[in-house]
Amino acid sequence: MNNAVNILEEIYTLFDTAMAGFSVACAKRCSDCCTCNVTATGLEIAYIRDRLTGGAWDAVRARLTGAGHTRRFRPLQTTNGFALACMEGRDEDEQENDPSWGTCPLLENGICTIYPVRPLGCRVMMSTTPCRQSGQADMPLLALTITTVFMQFVEHLDAGGVYGNFLDLLDHAGNFYLDCNGFQRKEINLRFVENLSIPALMIPPEHIEKTQNIVQSLGRMIRKSESKG
Repeated sequence: MNNAVNILEEIYTLFDTAMAGFSVACAKRCSDCCTCNVTATGLEIAYIRDRLTGGAWDAVRARLTGAGHTRRFRPLQTTNGFALACMEGRDEDEQENDPSWGTCPLLENGICTIYPVRPLGCRVMMSTTPCRQSGQADMPLLALTITTVFMQFVEHLDAGGVYGNFLDLLDHAGNFYLDCNGFQRKEINLRFVENLSIPALMIPPEHIEKTQNIVQSLGRMIRKSESKG
């Protein structure tokens, strides 16, 4: 597990570097995107548990308990599952994902209480203009491509593990066991779906050259993870 967790941290660092070239309006206490609908992989929950020290994990659990049960976005397929569906020409029904269902209970006064270890589903949220002005995020197409590629590789790193709503994964952490691939199923749970390996990268032709170095770096990280088992 520790190897995959460490590789995940390297991926997060590379993501920060890749996104540094974009001018964003996001700032401290800008939490419009911090809803109860964020998704994550089981490996990212393992990373959070591994990196939180002292009573920080207990504090996370307490916040989840205090939040109660709310309506949340629960994905029926992963990012790589969507890529596979596209390759096979399958049409997938669009799921409702409404930010009005609630904010993330890990927020305190508009600030994320686990910000350094937040999952990629949080990290990819960005906008070049304040979301409150237009009611939605304004993301350049290249940035969208880059974030999608990172999501594909993080899922690939946890292939065979689980994917679902971030808060659900945190709340059900005890229902899974940890190994080198993060959280694996003990039994089928309808709230979660299985992570897949990358079937094809979702990069439009006009972005291939601009993302080449990122893809190569991510590929090296995945190979390093696989070589260490």
